[in-house]
Amino acid sequence: MDWFTRRKPYSDAAKSAFGSRVIGSTAASELASFVDDNYQTTSKHFISDGLSIYIPYRLHFLPKVQDEFSNLSQASHCLLTRSTDGYLRQKSSKSIIRRNTSWTIPFVVLLLGEYVIEIVEDIHASVGHLDRAAYADFVRQNRTAMREIRARATSYWNIYHRQIYPDRKLYPAIAVLNQLDGWAS
Repeated sequence: MDWFTRRKPYSDAAKSAFGSRVIGSTAASELASFVDDNYQTTSKHFISDGLSIYIPYRLHFLPKVQDEFSNLSQASHCLLTRSTDGYLRQKSSKSIIRRNTSWTIPFVVLLLGEYVIEIVEDIHASVGHLDRAAYADFVRQNRTAMREIRARATSYWNIYHRQIYPDRKLYPAIAVLNQLDGWAS
């Protein structure tokens, strides 16, 4: 993936992750006291609902974010799916998988290109609850990014999960990506 954008401080990265500056600003301020702003990140470009967004690769949150987890907005949970902590990524992904909004979909799809099997299994288990039209639109607007996510998923399958899923098509991330491609066709 092209993670070679200019490294940004947390606030800038958070605000550019959503098509709406209001949503991004709200999430940025809500999580500001829980983020390690010394950890600057690159971002991945997507088109969502016709708008350019830049989703951070990773954000480093302080452990105390767990204390406020249930009080956070959906936009904050989207940003938490980019955490350096895989457990926090999974917990947050569960809260947004079925939201089906133009600003949650990129965060869900991006998780399919990661190595944490529990996250991709959660997404795979939720495929029946995804908005086909919304996901299809996202896939059509982001063909290059989708190929890159598939390449990452394939790589992680090959390195970490091939023994459990000898047939690549049955690996949950690949199965979901195949489904999304089918919806977009």
